[in-house]
Amino acid sequence: MKKTIFITLVILVVIASALFINKGKTMNKENLMDNTNTYTVIAPNGMEIPFDKKTNLMIPNNDNYNKPRTNKEYLEIQSKYLLEARSILDSSPYKNYKPLYYNPKPNSLGQTDYLSFKPWLDISYKASSTKLSPWTKSEKAYYESLKDKRDRYIYLVKRSNLKCTMIDIPEDAIGRVDSNGKLTKPEYAEIYDEVNAHKGTLKSMLFSAEWGICAGILGNPMGFSHGNEAGFKARDYQRIFLAAQLGVTKALKFLGDLFEYTTYDIGLNKNLQMAEEFRRLAKNSPLDEYGMMPYLDEIVGSYFVMDFNRGLALDTDGRVMRYFRKLVEDEGKLLDPRDLDANETTREEFMKKMKDVLKDEMLPFDVAEPDDQEHRQVILNRDINILEAKILALTPPEGYPNAPYYNTPEELTRLYEAGKLDKKLNPLTPVMYRDSFPEDLRQKILSYAKEHNIKD
Repeated sequence: MKKTIFITLVILVVIASALFINKGKTMNKENLMDNTNTYTVIAPNGMEIPFDKKTNLMIPNNDNYNKPRTNKEYLEIQSKYLLEARSILDSSPYKNYKPLYYNPKPNSLGQTDYLSFKPWLDISYKASSTKLSPWTKSEKAYYESLKDKRDRYIYLVKRSNLKCTMIDIPEDAIGRVDSNGKLTKPEYAEIYDEVNAHKGTLKSMLFSAEWGICAGILGNPMGFSHGNEAGFKARDYQRIFLAAQLGVTKALKFLGDLFEYTTYDIGLNKNLQMAEEFRRLAKNSPLDEYGMMPYLDEIVGSYFVMDFNRGLALDTDGRVMRYFRKLVEDEGKLLDPRDLDANETTREEFMKKMKDVLKDEMLPFDVAEPDDQEHRQVILNRDINILEAKILALTPPEGYPNAPYYNTPEELTRLYEAGKLDKKLNPLTPVMYRDSFPEDLRQKILSYAKEHNIKD
């Protein structure tokens, strides 16, 4: 089984990238089933689910659940979902991602990678910094050479790495909605109409948020400005930050409120200083001649976001994060590791608790919905789960530029010393040099820099 290693806040998890594994362990509850009659599907959370070869239905583990789960229709729905989710994840544009690990062992000259690792370690003691996900001189020069508002809009959208999960949007369709909400290129009327019809959906907050991202990509920056309480915290913070970069001043006020009132709903830690800074900017927004704030991160910095869905679906509905908000903010039983008063002891206490809770709250992908669940809710759950798989598939391993993933210094050190810390995930790496940065943009930047003798 081919294995891909993802760095997560939880553990270093080894998951398979292949859909079917025809050789392996026995699969039924008594471990007596001939494994030649089964194959394994890797669920979005990394769980190995046995499937019957003849029926293509999963072999459920009903023993661990109190409510009866014997409904064959629900079993079929869950089985089809797992196969579809696996297919979506295996088609990810990042499926061939290859980590590049720091080497903690001395070479023939007695040198290690520690000096290149140390700046990442040092910045992990801070909650935010203007040094995270930086612009280079050449990138800024190229961006400023773009004298059309739509071209700049396209650039910032592509730079954010936010992609529409609901419908395929060609690059030429980006930014085709003008300031009045009108489509400027009739060829994309079908896409525009579908997005416009769904962007206010009541299906779920996650669906509404994702349709909003699609609307934002088409040219309505307000589409990026609304968050939700699902578990994809880095994605949510990036979308709101992008809205502010594109000139939505209301997004600045929203960001201020996030840092004071709805912190854990979006993976943040309470920070009244940040809240005040965003509100100050909302009152007197430093908009450029195009009505944008592209370098907002150089003013307020980028803030480390806690996200439990890094490569794996461990808290897609955000319930674990909401539980930690209760422990940290309501009851004061834990100290957020990003807090100024945090130390090694409090950070390790938080991480241990987080790992335990995530393990206990792992979604039961190995069973169908309980028999007393309404069919309508079963179908909605399936649709939401498919959408979550699409989000995972379209999320770059390194996350998003202005919503860097948080790792404690201790976790980084352990990974480094074990030779399992991926240097490609270093949040100090300039955005244009990341694997996920659009290659066409990178070549345009490098060409422009060469032509104008710009050196970073």
